[in-house]
Amino acid sequence: MKRTSVILGMVALIVHGLGSVPAGFAYENLKLRRVLIGFKAQAGPQARAEVVYAAGAEVNHSYHLLPVVSALLTDDAIERLRTRPDVAYVEEDGRVYAVEQTTPWGVDRIDADLVWGVHHGNAGAGVDVAVLDTGIDYDHPDLAVAGGVNCIGQLLRDGSTKREDWDDPHGHGTHCAGVIAALNNEIGVVGVAPEANLWAVKVLSEDRSGYVSDVIQGLEWCVDNQMEVASMSFRGADSRSMKNACDVAYQANVLLVAATGNDSGPVQYPAAYASVIAVSAIDSAGGFCGFANRGPETELTAPGVNVHSTFSKGGYKTLSGTSMACPHVAGVAALVWASSELGLSSAEGVRARLQETAEDLTHLAPEEQGYGLVDADRAVGSQLPVVVDLAITGVLSPDQAIQGDLVEVTVTVENAGNRDVVDDISVTLVAESAVDAVTIDTLTLSGGLTAGASGTLTYAWPTGDAPIGDCRLVARHDMVDDDETNDSLAAHVTVAASVADIAITAVDTAGSARQGDTLSVDVTVENTGNRDITKYVQVMLASDNTTPGDTFDDITIGIQTLSRGLAAGTSATLGYTWRLTRAAAGCHTLTASHKTADDNIDNDSFGATVCVSELRTELTVTRISPHIARAEATVSAIIMGSGFTHGATVTFENGYGPPPTALGVAANGSSTLLVKITTGRSTPAIATVWDVRVTNPDGSSAVLPEAFTVRP
Repeated sequence: MKRTSVILGMVALIVHGLGSVPAGFAYENLKLRRVLIGFKAQAGPQARAEVVYAAGAEVNHSYHLLPVVSALLTDDAIERLRTRPDVAYVEEDGRVYAVEQTTPWGVDRIDADLVWGVHHGNAGAGVDVAVLDTGIDYDHPDLAVAGGVNCIGQLLRDGSTKREDWDDPHGHGTHCAGVIAALNNEIGVVGVAPEANLWAVKVLSEDRSGYVSDVIQGLEWCVDNQMEVASMSFRGADSRSMKNACDVAYQANVLLVAATGNDSGPVQYPAAYASVIAVSAIDSAGGFCGFANRGPETELTAPGVNVHSTFSKGGYKTLSGTSMACPHVAGVAALVWASSELGLSSAEGVRARLQETAEDLTHLAPEEQGYGLVDADRAVGSQLPVVVDLAITGVLSPDQAIQGDLVEVTVTVENAGNRDVVDDISVTLVAESAVDAVTIDTLTLSGGLTAGASGTLTYAWPTGDAPIGDCRLVARHDMVDDDETNDSLAAHVTVAASVADIAITAVDTAGSARQGDTLSVDVTVENTGNRDITKYVQVMLASDNTTPGDTFDDITIGIQTLSRGLAAGTSATLGYTWRLTRAAAGCHTLTASHKTADDNIDNDSFGATVCVSELRTELTVTRISPHIARAEATVSAIIMGSGFTHGATVTFENGYGPPPTALGVAANGSSTLLVKITTGRSTPAIATVWDVRVTNPDGSSAVLPEAFTVRP
């Protein structure tokens, strides 16, 4: 199916110097933790390794499959790395463990022998299957191992492709490999796909455990070397890094198969990830194995009790567990991939084929079997008709469009059949209204779609000429297939008239103030239309004139600008300051208005009333100079005090005889009055003392007692 020499270039160290320790750095007294550091930026492996190395780490590996570095670090160094803006996360490099305890019997129950026997003559030739496990016994007489790699993290052997480095001294990986592809050579056992190419990817050590970082490295190797199937009979804790690695590997067209686990609990990781086929186990009577983990993530089940297969040192052994069920599915996947009749070329397509051909075990619950028992003969054979079916499964658009907008519409096309579509697929999008039907565009998915896969096309719909009202966006493909009912799909969009409307909706301030106050005024501006206003909007706040014949308080208080306009349906509040130093007493109308051209002028302004009261100063009289004048004389005098206003009068009280008369009273500010005083005849010829009273036009007055003397 592709080349056999995929090991070239796999040397012991991935990046020069990544395993070295900084000079003078002593680890003897430091507690080092094995962690995985995920980066946000897509810098290269070398650059990421240097960042971690600079933090005082012992770097194990820097991956190119995803932006992650495996390293040994102190707690302090871990915390420093967590604060870096380019680091997405730091998590423990958790352990993963081989799943081995109880499972079924095998090849015959899933009809694999019918596939490579008389029915099809298909034994999986040319398909590359990686066994991520404890390795494979490289010289087992019942196995033909194409090659392998060691990923268990020993510095001098890391990445080694020497067979002694990926050999299996334990036997777990060799047992799984035999289930997949033990040779049909009349000795020992025979596997599900005896002609598939076996590759040992050693991620578990002799104690059947390893690290997440080792698994990531193994998946990276599978992607780099174009493995079609990866069998993973181990379990571990949830890990963000391992999930990302599985997702990337699946997207790179590696079909991932994993055991659900053997502790009767929920489906464990990596089987629980959406990018991985989770395999549970049944016994030879078709019953669900009590030890097998189950849950909604279970996708298939397979034989897992008393499975006889190859083992280390050229031997054989009978084992049970979901570890044994997992390679049954991996082997069937190899048979499906090798079928020229099916012509499937993607992990998605093979996965879909395994799902749709599984045997439903009606006595088992969905969380125990998923789609059912994997069935090799049905998956590869002709019991199911070949179905060519392209479906339009989604037309995504906004519910409402404004006439004149350029609307983005996304159409999803899915290969719902079991046959790859290799020709280009054209999809036409039409806008249908009560008035007419207009073709928006025809776009093409180049290269077709593999079975089970989907693709999206994005259209730009100019709505300038679209009629107001309901519109159906109908997407239809041009290919003749076996099901016409899903060849088209429609979405409904309401086209609305474009309305530009900037409204002044509120002027908020205190309802009363005094002369001399400083008043804060908030003006609310709202885009009540459905069209974004992108140019600037100026709003003026002005005060009217409250005193007829006087215009000194007819002023513009301020102009504020929304420099970026205002989006439809949003509002903004503008703040103004009104200083009432020169404001006349009385009620003022504050009017906020804009002059932006829009479709509704009725709401372009808004007003509020503020009543300004006069600022009154207490009226006092403190002194008059001169305070003595002769009878029948006229003198110029200054009266001092506070609160004097224009139009004030001066009178003299409580004396004897004709009182003095004040003429030409003039206010010089609020604290001084200029006045001419004419005194009367002194009768009898003695000095007379008078009180001086100042009275303002509003009636307020004040008296300075015995302040002015008239003498003969």
